[in-house]
Amino acid sequence: MSVPPPQLSHHVLATGGVVRVALAGEVDLAVADDLLGWLATAAAEHPGLAVEVDMTEVTFIDSSGIRAFVRARNDAVSAGRGLRLVNTAGMALRVLQVAGVYAHLCGEPLS
Repeated sequence: MSVPPPQLSHHVLATGGVVRVALAGEVDLAVADDLLGWLATAAAEHPGLAVEVDMTEVTFIDSSGIRAFVRARNDAVSAGRGLRLVNTAGMALRVLQVAGVYAHLCGEPLS
């Protein structure tokens, strides 16, 4: 029996004064807790750097994913750092716009 590939994967790279977390796959209820953990770990391992979440390879996002991103951003702001989504396009962009969170998650500059 083969193991299915992960629904969402990530890669972390600190460069240019930010820590970039590149995601690939689907952001939904099944991975929301993992996503929060990845973002918290990236922030903790790179103190003082704002977090950018690269959405280039995200193919799907649902309300659980949105909730995870909003929570991660609120946690980052509370800790005195920025967090924003970058390279958001396609269906993920449309979902964030329809949900009314695009400006909150993508449009504001990093602190």
